[in-house]
Amino acid sequence: MDALDTERFTVTYQIEADTYEEAKQIAWSVQVEQTIEFPYERLQSEYIRDHVVGRLVSLDAVDSGGYRAVISYADALTAYEATQFLNVVFGNSSLQPHIWVVDIHISEGLAKAFGGPRFGLDGLRRLCHTPRRALMQAVIKPMGTPTDELASMCRAYALGGADVIKDDHGITNQSFAPFKERVKRCAAVVHEANAKSGGHTLYAANVSADGEAVLERAHFAKEAGATALMVAPALTGFGWLQRLAKDESLGLPLIVHPAMMGGFALPGTSGIADYLWIGFLPRLFGGDMPIFVSYGGRFTFTSEQCKRIHEYISRPMPSLRAACPSPGGGVTEARLPELLKLYGNDTMFLVGGDMFRRGNDLESNMRFFVDMLEQLSV
Repeated sequence: MDALDTERFTVTYQIEADTYEEAKQIAWSVQVEQTIEFPYERLQSEYIRDHVVGRLVSLDAVDSGGYRAVISYADALTAYEATQFLNVVFGNSSLQPHIWVVDIHISEGLAKAFGGPRFGLDGLRRLCHTPRRALMQAVIKPMGTPTDELASMCRAYALGGADVIKDDHGITNQSFAPFKERVKRCAAVVHEANAKSGGHTLYAANVSADGEAVLERAHFAKEAGATALMVAPALTGFGWLQRLAKDESLGLPLIVHPAMMGGFALPGTSGIADYLWIGFLPRLFGGDMPIFVSYGGRFTFTSEQCKRIHEYISRPMPSLRAACPSPGGGVTEARLPELLKLYGNDTMFLVGGDMFRRGNDLESNMRFFVDMLEQLSV
């Protein structure tokens, strides 16, 4: 059997159109644009017509307006690469107005090829020795803080019982806290604090960078003692997230930061649904803990949006481990009970600014939040 006749995956597109015939024409343009990008009527090959061009599975009106087109593509068209997979899903069609990607159903073959999380939710719980309650993540910031102060924050957070400490996504390799110096110092103090307290806090180094520097920084971070990594795939490319996840010599949990993801997911003329772009795709390509912005803070996401993102990160899926959802932005002492009720225990809460609003004793502040989660988690 031909490779293009084996497994297939489907993409659901929300199309803004006034009539069924108009929607069908737009769907047809997607089928062609996402595959051959060539005048269909000029094709000489029946093989390409029958096996390469996307197939319309269904086209139905939506109560809220417009139509939903389900189009299937052969797995082999993706070359089993994250970059080409995304190109098939929404490459050139992302440049057309009034088309949204609202669902993706992958085959078992693609799930196995991309692999999903190496550790996922359960693996992170084991590493952090936190089997039941919701987890707590701290961030060292703000940009401009020198290495010694960032390391002191790490020590305080670890002694206070944080499950994970990560670099701020804006702190990379600036002169005030050079990458190698910062990672060595922060990893060392977290290790010392764990030895002193008997804790199991992970330290995640931000390895977002240009090209091969992503991999170079990741390997340096591991050698320097970092016990997790963080990358922003909308900045570096999802292919680098997949590369980090597949590198057997690394084998560290991967935190995915959503910097620059808003342009595709926020309301506009076209895009990819937030629960896919911020939730499902980072999980598919190896993210163990995708961060997303929670509702009620400075961002415009609603509780319904956030709950669905959380579900796409953690809900059961064939051949993919559940990842650990990590809402941040607007996570405060006052709102933590409400947020825990919405998201549940299988969540890693990211507390940023509110950790500092409680005063300068970061160790006590962290211990307060961890104790709060112990009491609230049921």
